[in-house]
Amino acid sequence: MGMNKNSICYAAALLLLLAVSSCGYRIVGSTQLPFKSIAIKQVLNKTYEPRLEERLHNALSSEFINQGIEVTAGSGDVELQATVTTFLLGAIAAIDEVVKEQQITMQVNIKLVENGKTMEFNSMASPIKITFQSTGTVSASVAEKERATDKACREIAKELVSRIIIRYAK
Repeated sequence: MGMNKNSICYAAALLLLLAVSSCGYRIVGSTQLPFKSIAIKQVLNKTYEPRLEERLHNALSSEFINQGIEVTAGSGDVELQATVTTFLLGAIAAIDEVVKEQQITMQVNIKLVENGKTMEFNSMASPIKITFQSTGTVSASVAEKERATDKACREIAKELVSRIIIRYAK
């Protein structure tokens, strides 16, 4: 009775996984954050762009929930304070002096407090360039800007979670 190639591959993969896990190594991203709940305090908005505090709070809440972390209104294992410090729109494409595409630059200062210890992440920004089309009607352009702003908030939230995981892994 011989083993087929698939069985041999599965057995080899299982042995490799067992060997790696028994040595104390973990696959990057395989662990959750080292806390079970987080209290996200009211986000401060130091810019003139309205409703950024709501958008960032929602993005942070969603990202932590996606990581299996309970988001609480009162107190949690960790307290997060966020301040939007910069929100800029810049033209990146224009035809005949009419702006066709714009870029959003958004920066946030974040402070995490856990058991009296503070971790600060200053000038957090999206790791990718966030742009939107500003052509068409005014309402269509505003809708594109709103979608791009939400994306910037989501990307900042993802970047924060990545940095927290790296900080705790050290």
